[in-house]
Amino acid sequence: MFAGARVAALLTLVIACTPKQAPVAAPTSAPADTRAVAVTFDDLIVGGRDLEPARTEAMTRALLGHIRDGAVPVVGFVNAAKLMDGPAKAERLKILGLWTEAGLELGNHTFSHPSLHATPVAAYEEDIVRGEPDVQALNAKLGLGLRWFRHPYLHTGTSLEVRAEVDRFLAGRGYTVAPVTVDNSDWLYNFVYTDANSRGDEETMRRVGEAFVASMEAALTFHERATEALFGRPIRHVLLLHANELNAAYFDDVVAIYKRRGYRFITLDEALTDPAYREADRFTGNSGVSWLYRWDWTRGRKQVDWKTEPEPPAFVQQLFEASQ
Repeated sequence: MFAGARVAALLTLVIACTPKQAPVAAPTSAPADTRAVAVTFDDLIVGGRDLEPARTEAMTRALLGHIRDGAVPVVGFVNAAKLMDGPAKAERLKILGLWTEAGLELGNHTFSHPSLHATPVAAYEEDIVRGEPDVQALNAKLGLGLRWFRHPYLHTGTSLEVRAEVDRFLAGRGYTVAPVTVDNSDWLYNFVYTDANSRGDEETMRRVGEAFVASMEAALTFHERATEALFGRPIRHVLLLHANELNAAYFDDVVAIYKRRGYRFITLDEALTDPAYREADRFTGNSGVSWLYRWDWTRGRKQVDWKTEPEPPAFVQQLFEASQ
């Protein structure tokens, strides 16, 4: 999320190494088939602006339809606070249940989406536990436990001590941290797209959607080159997207990009069998960045020119600023 994090920092938007893995030297061997990607969606039940239940359900059904049609294994990461308490919860929980009804596993993205960089460790850990019950219950219908965790904002701690403490806590509860290697700020495009949808501005929706699809191809190209610079080969990528109206409209185009470029869609478990994920990660910066950046930062070699990471086009950034 390097490009997106820079934008977020500028606009002051209020919106891990895996604890089971020990850092080792850079691997030289690779799985037999590495042109593959695992897809993950954050901020369930809906990312970005909250939507009324009927609109949220329509978004969810459309997105799940694209996932089914593309035969894409997915893990969806839940912020349980979005289910809300009181009368609205049953309806929202039913929408979240559409994911497991589709056979898709859910992970914990904390209860309320706090930043570890701005939250005491004890409070952060309490928020993780608070986010578990509803997700656990839905996964149980698939015969699954609750095993995946992703840090909000990809903020994993600004000190090695904080990282180690949270990693120990997560491992003790049976979690594996879900890394990210490809990300392109779809959340920013979605703010503009959703606002345009709310006012019936189909022309802006079309322009933003087309820019988003182009950005997904550019992001993949950039991260492929970064991967080659770091490892001298492709790796099994993990793609971060968000559960939102933009992806509900355009995820089939994203699937088409990856298929056209020769990618298989694989599970998150399969992706993490790539030796790349045993690369040392000692990143403690303020930004929420991809694991490619973390590995490059840890090596200290600056093998990738991160300043060339694609940014959203000016018209999207301008509309986003206006929307905030």
